[in-house]
Formats: sequence, structure tokens, C-alpha cells
Amino acid sequence: MRINIIFFLSLFVFIFSCSEIRFIYNEESNLKNPLYKKTKISYSGPEIPSFYKTVSSYIGEINDSKYNLSIEIEEEKLKKSVKTNQAISKIDYELVFKYYLYENSKNCLVIEKTLLSRFSYTPKSSGYNFGSDKSLERLYELAVKSNIQNFIDLVTIDDISKCLDES
Repeated sequence: MRINIIFFLSLFVFIFSCSEIRFIYNEESNLKNPLYKKTKISYSGPEIPSFYKTVSSYIGEINDSKYNLSIEIEEEKLKKSVKTNQAISKIDYELVFKYYLYENSKNCLVIEKTLLSRFSYTPKSSGYNFGSDKSLERLYELAVKSNIQNFIDLVTIDDISKCLDES
């Protein structure tokens, strides 16, 4: 009998304490990414295999867009270590991402940012090596992922509500 009373009392306290739960993501102002499913993406630069998949997961895919995001990527390779037989033992990559976000209804530029990503790659053999190629592809994917995340973290609703040329 006493166990039943304790059980029902505990159940009552649990239900009563959870009655005021509010889901904060129901309100659009609480979303961290104000560009999600509102932005059409265009891209120029070197062919990066995982680029579209990675950017689409952060920006979302949509047909009718409120914003246009143009991303220009420039790549620089620096051969760090060259052995006596002229084989490369390390390559440093620098990717410069230039972001231009346009607001469609006002037809103006709202954000212009340049972000940098760097990584180093050590080829394992000359010629084709599946493991090395996958490793390089993964480094590109991580660079794109961290760069687009940094861009989204910098974007706020206030940034995208006014044009850059409006002082």
C-alpha cells in the first residue's frame, strides 16, 4: 500500500513538473541558421567532390529563394618538402572562401565575407593510391565543413536585414 502511494505521488510530481515544457525551436527567431532553406547557392572555383553535399546540408535545398549565396573558392598549393629525387613529401593547401550573400527582394548585397581554411597533406606514394586519394578528399570535406560552419556562425538576422551600401 505504501509503495503505491509513493509511486502515484512520484508520478504526480513528475507530470506536474513537466507541464510547462516549451520547445524553443518552434520559434523562427531561435534558429541558429537564418539562411536554412531560404538560400540558393552558386559556386565557382576548383572542383571539390564533397562541396555540394556539405553546403546543402548546412544551407538546405530550395526552389524559391529569399537569398542568393555566391561562393568563390581559390586554392593555393605549396610544396613544403621536396626530397632529393624530387618526390613531394608534404603539400600545404590554402583555400580562400569568398562569400557574397544577396537579398532578392531588395536586390542588394547584404554580406560579403572572406574566410580561410588550411590543411596539410602527405602523399603516401607516387602515382595512384586509393588510400591517399580518400585521405585528401576527406581533408577537403573537413575544410569545407568548418568553413561553411564558421560563415553561418557569423551570419545573424540583423546582418541579412539591411544592405551593405545603405550605411
